[in-house]
Amino acid sequence: MEQLKRLLSDLERISFQDISEVPKERQHEVAEQIEQLQDSLSALSQFKRNAVKTILVQR
Repeated sequence: MEQLKRLLSDLERISFQDISEVPKERQHEVAEQIEQLQDSLSALSQFKRNAVKTILVQR
C-alpha cells in the first residue's frame, strides 16, 4: 500500500507544464487518465483507512 501512496503523491505533482510536453492531440487524454488514476488511488486509500478503523474499533 505504501507504493500506491507514493504513486498517488507522484501523480499529484504532475503539472500542466509536464502535460504540455505530450503531443498536443493526446494532452487531454493523458490528463484525463492521470485524473482517473488519482481518483482510483484516492478511493482505494480511503477504503483502506476505513477498513483499518473498523478493525481497530472491533477489538
